[in-house]
Amino acid sequence: MGFLPAETFLLFLAGALLLNITPGPDMAFTLASAVKGGVRAGIASAVGIGAGSLAWAVATGAGLAALLAGSQNFLTVLRVAGGLYLIYLAIETYRHRRAAIDASGAGDPAAAFRAGFLTNLLNPKVGLFYIAFLPAFTSAEAGPVWSQVLMLGAAFSISGALILMGVALAAGGIRNRLASSPPLRARLRTVSALAFGALGLHLVFARNP
Repeated sequence: MGFLPAETFLLFLAGALLLNITPGPDMAFTLASAVKGGVRAGIASAVGIGAGSLAWAVATGAGLAALLAGSQNFLTVLRVAGGLYLIYLAIETYRHRRAAIDASGAGDPAAAFRAGFLTNLLNPKVGLFYIAFLPAFTSAEAGPVWSQVLMLGAAFSISGALILMGVALAAGGIRNRLASSPPLRARLRTVSALAFGALGLHLVFARNP
């Protein structure tokens, strides 16, 4: 098993961080669970979301292994598709930059974990995101693509769960600030939109190693 170039992995982590801190359904559910059931319920929902995300990473790696093996052209297609997806995400994030975030939470930690896990596992948009986003950062020279996808998926899932745990710990203040301040939501999403767009353009026009 090889290793991705450090600059590629850092670029992926930057994109993953921006995706994870952008207010969205996962953050809304974690906030609502923490407010309804306390910090334990919020953390349980974050762990469940991370577990569901990791399951998609495993499925993506297994499903793409045969298609990607030795196919530089297919890697190029996926990289460009991932870049275009990020550009689309940038446009959508900016369009809805002032939208409120709201969700029904789960007050019991076990229920919060199950809901977070199943919501991610059964959401086809999560699968599409993994198929478009993760392979775009792989390299044919860095070893089996399935192992790279699994590593990137694990990094994305763990970093996302950690960020959501932090959100759960500070749920009251964060929820109130985001709920009462459309300008704050707009600023956060605008920064994320710009970063998504820049990252997407980089992937579309980057050359293969």
